[in-house]
Amino acid sequence: MKLFLDTNTVLRYLVDDNKSMSDACTSLFQKIEQGAIRPYISTIVLLEIYWVITSHYQIVKAKAQLYIDMILQARGLVIVEKTNFRKAFTLHRQTGIKLADCLIATQVGKGISLCTYDTEFKKLPGFRVVTPEEVVGNI
Repeated sequence: MKLFLDTNTVLRYLVDDNKSMSDACTSLFQKIEQGAIRPYISTIVLLEIYWVITSHYQIVKAKAQLYIDMILQARGLVIVEKTNFRKAFTLHRQTGIKLADCLIATQVGKGISLCTYDTEFKKLPGFRVVTPEEVVGNI
């Protein structure tokens, strides 16, 4: 299964601030390490993770860097760097979804599901959105 990881999914794995979500995300990352899931992540998501854990959670930069290193070492991880700003801006105008999320949406390739708790992504036509619980329950 090919799965694009959104910011909140990785944050729930790193920061145990919601027990049920954190447990599901931990199980998700275990499936990744077992090779049952091919993970995709973008540079934008990595930047958001780093920003949130250093600003909102006030994790010191050295520890935040270790977290990012840990993510980068995930088995089979594909880092997506290409974006389509014009398409993202059009989606933002049409749906009202945050521009950053629309930019992330342009990075999710065909045949890849987006794993997130953000229900806003469901407004995007032709987009497959799943929660970590749904993924773990189906593998």
